[in-house]
Amino acid sequence: MRKSPIVLFVSVVLVGLVLLGLGIFELGATIAFLARAEQTEARFAGAVARSGGNHGGTFLYPTFQFTTRDGRAMTFTSSSGSTSQPYADGERVRIAYDPGRPEDARPLSFLTLWIAPILLCGAGLLLSGGAVLVRAALARQH
Repeated sequence: MRKSPIVLFVSVVLVGLVLLGLGIFELGATIAFLARAEQTEARFAGAVARSGGNHGGTFLYPTFQFTTRDGRAMTFTSSSGSTSQPYADGERVRIAYDPGRPEDARPLSFLTLWIAPILLCGAGLLLSGGAVLVRAALARQH
């Protein structure tokens, strides 16, 4: 019996489980952030342009200004960028921020909060589950 199919199967399952674990960790971190966060409105104050990525283009990272409950004026730049700017100058956006660390702020959008956990969990389940299903189907054929 050749060992390479078993090694491949175990490798794919392990990579899938690691991705699933990272996704669950990200999900927990997002839920914990939202549980301790305060919500307010922020004003879009421009974007930071950074070049990079595989296509060599420019990504725009939106910058927001808001005031904390205790009156501190804060500015933060989102960690999510895009090739086009989805906000108009001065546009108001709902955000959540950690009151203990108000520089840790995030726009309250599906993509900003949930895309990483969903993609990681989905990829993990697809790899692990797919490998198990393929292995089971192949075992039934023999």
